[in-house]
Amino acid sequence: MTTKHTNQEVTDFFHDIFNPTGEDLIDVKAYGLMSQYLIQIERALDKQTMTQKELASKIGTSSSYLSQFFNLNKLINFKTLAKIELALGINFELQQSAITSVKDKYDIAQAIGKFSPSNINFPVSNDGMYAA
Repeated sequence: MTTKHTNQEVTDFFHDIFNPTGEDLIDVKAYGLMSQYLIQIERALDKQTMTQKELASKIGTSSSYLSQFFNLNKLINFKTLAKIELALGINFELQQSAITSVKDKYDIAQAIGKFSPSNINFPVSNDGMYAA
């Protein structure tokens, strides 16, 4: 069996995913923050049995504009968040990031470094592939 990628290429690929830098890091942080808001919005909508469409109407925007945030196609802005907070009668709370220390980042990097396609055992069998 041959593979198109070397172990180093695979390791580098996963390293880049789990260790974003520059603009990628900013995007990861921004969408991470937005997800905290969206979770709270969804909980409030469920609690109030309100739809996204009804919320959009309440804050004076279209449902398609609001759905862009929930589909992660666009970052939400603070004015829209303020309108949503007022419309739902909630106060947003933000949590500190899960990875807060150099040690946590080091542990993740170590785990990625131990990954190798040769460490994965895939069962290989042609039994049952062909009907008699």
